[in-house]
Order: sequence, then C-alpha cells, then structure tokens
Amino acid sequence: MLKKVFFTKYTEQTVQLPFVLSAVGLNHRQEYINRPSGLPFFQWIHTVKGKGVLEINEKQYVVEEGNGILFFPGVGHRYYGLSNDWIVHFLLFSGYGTKDFFDRIGIEQSGIYKLNNDKVEKYIKELIFIYTQDNPMEMYDYSRILYDFLLEFLKSTTIQNEKSIQNQSNKVHLVMDYINQYYMEPIVLSELAEKVHLSKEYLCQLFKKVNGFSIFEYITDVRLAKARTLLIQDRKEKIKNISKLCGYEDVSYFGMVFKKKVGMTPAKFRELH
Repeated sequence: MLKKVFFTKYTEQTVQLPFVLSAVGLNHRQEYINRPSGLPFFQWIHTVKGKGVLEINEKQYVVEEGNGILFFPGVGHRYYGLSNDWIVHFLLFSGYGTKDFFDRIGIEQSGIYKLNNDKVEKYIKELIFIYTQDNPMEMYDYSRILYDFLLEFLKSTTIQNEKSIQNQSNKVHLVMDYINQYYMEPIVLSELAEKVHLSKEYLCQLFKKVNGFSIFEYITDVRLAKARTLLIQDRKEKIKNISKLCGYEDVSYFGMVFKKKVGMTPAKFRELH
C-alpha cells in the first residue's frame, strides 16, 4: 500500500489563491489526536480502512469506512482509531474562497460527510504527483485540484445530522415560483442561486435531481407556455411585442426557440389555433 505525507511551501503567490493546499496524506495510519483549539486550516480526513471515533461539540461519532470528517478552522476536536488499523487519507487547506464555497452549498460547520472513495483517492494521488515534479508553479495546480475536490461535496455528499431532502426541495420550489412570477424579465442564474443561498453549480444539480429537467429548460417552458396563450388570446398583438412580454428581447431568437420546442413558428401556431 503506497503511503505518502507531504507539506507545501508558502509563497507570496500561494496566499493570494482562493484554495491553498497545506498538507496531504495518503494511506496514513491515524494516531490519537487531541486539539482543544483546532487548527488554523480546513481539514478533511477520509477513512480508507477501519473505524475511528470523533469527539466534537461534546458529542461522539463513529467514523465508518468511506466516511470522512470535515473540520472548520479553530474548532476544537479529538479523534482516534477504534483499532490499530485506522487508515486515512487527509488534506489540510485554506484560502479566501474556501469558507465562501462551503457557505454557498449550505455546509456551515464541522461534521461527518460521505464522499466518493475513488474520487478522493484520485485527487490526493494527483496532488502527490504534482509534488514529485518539483514545479515552481505547483501552487496553481494544487489550487485547481483542491477546487475539483471541493466540488465532490456538491456531487455526492450525504450530510449527516442536518439539511433534510425536504429543505432542498423547498429551495427548488422557491426558484420555480420566482421563475413563474418573473419570466418576462432577464433571469440570471447567479441571482437565482443567491436567493436560495446555494452555489450556481449546486442549484443546477439540485434542480435537475428534483425535477428531472434543467433550470434553463424550465425557464424556456414557462416563457413559451405564456407565449402560446398570448398568441391565441391577443391575436392583434404583434409577435415582437409578445416576444418581449415573454422575456425575449430578440424576436428572431424567440422565433427560433419557439419553433424548436413547438415544431412551428409563432405565426403558424397562431394561424392554426
């Protein structure tokens, strides 16, 4: 079993990056740790083999194989193996973008999370490979891979002890209600995400998971449903005005989208109905 631990060197360029790697461990035999004041970094400890115990906020949790512990900076904790073979991968990281990233996806505190085992190992091995190349620009590659790793919290995290599925569905429905109300105005994904306190990436993933179709498909469907109604009800209204009333400033683009979804032009649709 390949084992490796290394610590990175800080430079002036490093501290300006959004995601900064401090240390990496692959297949590390985890020793007893007691940190009443925590660390000044974020930390991820991923169980590869065996079991461990986490003591945090006066509560105790068993960390099973495949689960990991995310520590926020400055949070006191203690952890140790239930046997001598508690093997883990670990990451220590910081950077001005990290706290904001977790805030936007609703992760607000330390806890136990489940990520894809293969993906975690893949990213750690990539970090180790970069370290072995001794490239003076390695800090940029570290930052890029750290971001890829953090995206796994969007893709496959099961958050234990908080954030129910119902709460996630409620956020999707709030977005749908907003689209239904303001379909005639420009709708910006970043603004939708901000309204429900999620990242753009996670909102898109969650919306598709709940509904089976994307946010952009839904916006188009709502706008074209209104367009079909207006084309029939207001037969004297010009198509370019209906286009604007449904959120399309460019009537040519409106016509293209309408034909693609409905199978005919707006004028032909009005003629047939």
